[in-house]
Amino acid sequence: MEEKDELPDNKNDDDDDDDDGDVCDCFFIDHVTGSRSAMLAFYRRRKCVIKRCLLAVLAALYVAYFIYALYYEFGDEGSVRLLWVTCLVVAILVILLIRRRLRPQLQEMSSSKAATFIRRHHKQINWFVAF
Repeated sequence: MEEKDELPDNKNDDDDDDDDGDVCDCFFIDHVTGSRSAMLAFYRRRKCVIKRCLLAVLAALYVAYFIYALYYEFGDEGSVRLLWVTCLVVAILVILLIRRRLRPQLQEMSSSKAATFIRRHHKQINWFVAF
């Protein structure tokens, strides 16, 4: 008895079918990657505008909520708290805005001769004022 060392014929061994699936998958992945890259490039170019628009939308939504909350039932404890917290946040934002706008002038004033003299001789000035 002779044994045959032949491999059975695989009639279903068609590599073209597998490649079509891979090509389709790569085509889809390439488009997703390309659109992601385009969105990141768009965001990097217009980052400041996008952030300002997002902040403007959030501020408008909060103002709408604030007005409705005060209109709905003003006078209870929750609406008074909302009013105080909103006033506090607005005051802090205004102070930060003023500091950012006036920082160059304040730095200029602090580098003046009088400010330099006071920094150098602050101990003697303190002793003079104390006695």
